[in-house]
Amino acid sequence: MKKMALWVSLLVALTGCSSSSESAQTTPYAGPSGSGTELNKLVSELADRLFQTKLAGGSSVSPIAVASFVNLGTLETSNWLGQQLAEDFVHELHRRGEIVFDYKLTGSIKVTPEGDFVFSRDWTELAKRVPVSRVLTGTMSRNEKGIVINARIVSLKTHMVEATAQGFVPSSMLRGSLESGPVVTITKGMLVRGEYPGSQYGTSVQLTH
Repeated sequence: MKKMALWVSLLVALTGCSSSSESAQTTPYAGPSGSGTELNKLVSELADRLFQTKLAGGSSVSPIAVASFVNLGTLETSNWLGQQLAEDFVHELHRRGEIVFDYKLTGSIKVTPEGDFVFSRDWTELAKRVPVSRVLTGTMSRNEKGIVINARIVSLKTHMVEATAQGFVPSSMLRGSLESGPVVTITKGMLVRGEYPGSQYGTSVQLTH
């Protein structure tokens, strides 16, 4: 009986440790609520799944960049949804203690009659080198019910996938086309920005490790 009681105690303790570990990897949603916020909640859940699958030893200290999610069919096009996913992930990574590098910051304030701006998608206004060794990005693929989302954190130095997550955006949440929008892609250790990657209309930004 004593041995049986000991085994039961050990199992309860192990179960408690496992539950504590899983709950520690879940960050309660703290964004807006109500109609129209479903995408924010989806990204929060995806971020939880990323951290649950994160490889042991994966650093939260080295800066990470977030790139637009791209069309799985081409890997070179994005749209409003891919850009919004990236924006939401900047917030969710920061909430979870990651050091997020925002490469779209120009480093100055442009004052105009239309407003005052610090962000840009014009590569000529942005830094040529960004000190990141990891990137969060992903793909989007359409089916008859909506959009399948695959997110990942990848080391730009080793090309190893550090974490993954999958999600689904139903058609009821979608507005716009997967084939439209500016491009942000990763290739050969470079972050490529512009409407036409690899051509005179875009540029490569070197990523330092």
